Amino acid sequence: MKKRFILIIAVLLLAAACAGVLAACAGIDHLPDWAFNELRKQDNTRAEGADVRAMSVNVLVHVESWGGTPVYPRVQVMEEFTRHYAPDVIALQEMCSDWYKYFPERVEDTYALVHDKSIKTNLMYDKNKLTLIDCGVEEYSKRDNSGCRAVAWGVFEIKESGRRFAATSTHFDLGTEDYKVEYRTAQIAELAERINAITAQYGVPVIAMGDYNVLVGEDYGAGSNYSDLLEVTGTKDARLDYIDSIEKAYDEQYVEEHKDGLWDHVLVKGEITPLKFFIITSPFFDCENPEDSMTDHYPHILDAAL
Repeated sequence: MKKRFILIIAVLLLAAACAGVLAACAGIDHLPDWAFNELRKQDNTRAEGADVRAMSVNVLVHVESWGGTPVYPRVQVMEEFTRHYAPDVIALQEMCSDWYKYFPERVEDTYALVHDKSIKTNLMYDKNKLTLIDCGVEEYSKRDNSGCRAVAWGVFEIKESGRRFAATSTHFDLGTEDYKVEYRTAQIAELAERINAITAQYGVPVIAMGDYNVLVGEDYGAGSNYSDLLEVTGTKDARLDYIDSIEKAYDEQYVEEHKDGLWDHVLVKGEITPLKFFIITSPFFDCENPEDSMTDHYPHILDAAL
């Protein structure tokens, strides 16, 4: 049954891609409502006692060499997914011009961008629940020319409780070449500087999200690995460092067998307690077949108490 549903979704997305240009011009959604029935059945309940829900997702830029397909056919999926899980803050990576053109307006009743549309790494937040206190974005000093290598950050206040927290979104360089190791090592250090600056000025916990382009336990070069990321930034992994205490809203065996979809991490620092962690591996997020998927990354979602 699951394979049949995946096949149906793949066919629908392929048809949507073929009709993408015409649909975009006409402003038409091309996936039928029933295509989202399985998505809407997925567990989206918040953990008891959670103050904030944070989500990180690399939406896959529309660049053919990166595997990116036209954006418009994928925007409808992103909207449905976002509304279903209803995060308070979203860390976005690979936000190209087409993503900015189509996605923010579809959710503008609830969400606002933290930064303008000139960068591919950004944040969105639920403007009905949160107040934006401060924000910034800094490109890394050592980086490739993709336009992705930056840290976007925001400090937020929860309207209902007055509690505050910060969130960051980032996208590191990928690769094991000497210059890539040098880039990523510098990016880790500069992310740590930003996190420390936020905690020094505001005294708030930080949720540091993004596509770090490092897998757990793999060696990409001294100073640029997952372990270096945690050590230098002084953060903890919201999933792995709390693995025995959090509620796991994902298929552990599937995740273990498909580690290539886990370049992304949700890290925390300060007075914050992870309560529930989602890794979304539905047919809409099939990292094994990105041409039939909304993106080639698994979205990560954290419920936490402040």
